[in-house]
Amino acid sequence: MGVVCLAVSGVILAITPSFPSGQATAGLTGPAFFPNLLAIIYILCGVYQLRHGTRRAGDYRAIRPETAASLAADGRTRSAWIFIGLNAGFVLLLDFLGFIVATLIFLVLLMKKLGVTLPKAALYAFIFTGTIYLLFVRLFAISLPSGILSHVGF
Repeated sequence: MGVVCLAVSGVILAITPSFPSGQATAGLTGPAFFPNLLAIIYILCGVYQLRHGTRRAGDYRAIRPETAASLAADGRTRSAWIFIGLNAGFVLLLDFLGFIVATLIFLVLLMKKLGVTLPKAALYAFIFTGTIYLLFVRLFAISLPSGILSHVGF
């Protein structure tokens, strides 16, 4: 896993220099700020994983086909598959629905799956989506997909 983190961070750091520079209104950063920040975090996590994994390499056992089959049949893995499906749906529908609508739907569904009541899930989703929108669009001057909201002038 550590090697994957280091490889992903290497790709990110190789791609972000081609990003356009920030606008004068952004002041602090440009579009490469957040990916570079994540790349640094991935590097730290990758180094930790490599160090920790090599020290405890003897503690791990190989996953056998029987183990994989029992995990697939286990009800606990259902939540992981739902989470993967929600993420895939979010990515696939982001351009069509737009950031605001797709994020609201994704967060509400995810929080409902985690057991949060619908009113709380909707409130948290609105707060989180609004905060991210203000950070990226207003502070960092990064445009997010408007999707179906572009038809109403948003």
